[in-house]
Amino acid sequence: MSSLEYLNLAIRFIGASQIILLIVYVAVSKNPGRVKTVSVMFLLGCLSYLLLPTIEKYTLIYDQITLLWIFPSIVPSMLLLLVWFIFEEECKWPIWILVITGISIGASLYYQYVGVGLPGSPIWLQVLKAVIAISAVFIVWHGRDNDLVEMRSKIRMLMVLVVALETFVIVVFESVTHYSPPLALDTLLLSIVVLFLFALSFFLLRLNPEGLFMRIESPITHETKDPMLMELIERMESERLYADHDLRVGSLASLLNVPEYKLRQKINQELGYRNFNQFVNRYRIEEAGSKLRKEARTPVLSIALDVGFRSISSFNSAFQAHFGVSPTKYRSESLTES
Repeated sequence: MSSLEYLNLAIRFIGASQIILLIVYVAVSKNPGRVKTVSVMFLLGCLSYLLLPTIEKYTLIYDQITLLWIFPSIVPSMLLLLVWFIFEEECKWPIWILVITGISIGASLYYQYVGVGLPGSPIWLQVLKAVIAISAVFIVWHGRDNDLVEMRSKIRMLMVLVVALETFVIVVFESVTHYSPPLALDTLLLSIVVLFLFALSFFLLRLNPEGLFMRIESPITHETKDPMLMELIERMESERLYADHDLRVGSLASLLNVPEYKLRQKINQELGYRNFNQFVNRYRIEEAGSKLRKEARTPVLSIALDVGFRSISSFNSAFQAHFGVSPTKYRSESLTES
């Protein structure tokens, strides 16, 4: 082997060691089982992606490991599920996530089964992987303004970088080089990936040594002795600040003349809210419930818009989550009781 081949091999194994470290880091954490499972599957896919080309090239066991290419092929799908669990805090998967991940994994399995293998899979499958990656970026990015959890806010940009790098390596790089990159280019890209892995390990171990991507929720309360929060709660109620459709944490911070990061921290740690919409919607829903009981002839949509919701669908979802029944049923039950 040439010196460049030795360097390429060494970089692959150094990167693999960092991925194994991250697998252990996640496996021993106290995250929910679904987060740990998807995280480990994602990391195993990355590990396989690093090592399988080398195993195929320098050993005689190609046929025995062909099916192991399924692990790299599910990396985009596992990443999408992971960011949904972490940033949306949902166990129930939306139908669109199930559809695109199911198609991606199913197609990858099919090409493995017919013996084509991951190298040489059609361009449309690569495009599908790119769509999955873009969807993951959207999930991470769109909720950044409402996120009140400090650690999760910090890792949003990191996750965007992870997705961008993963998309470039798996989709762009493979498609352009037709799965046979020049050794020098392959070694250069591997070096960048390994440096990123070192930075990721350092960031996580230093800022989040417990490995928790989802912390246990604190009980939600409006009882506080903090002067900042007392003023916030008083003004939210007396001035109906929540009725503003465009209300943001930043605008509240400006109104109270306090740093935005501190207000986010206080609402999360003192009151127990993990999402700003969750905090604001509690006021909106409580007023909506009162109006539904007292104003029997006012349309539900009018009440929803008056208390600050932008649409009837978002109002219905928030109302159902808070009271356990739809607004219409809540009104009818209230009228029956009276």
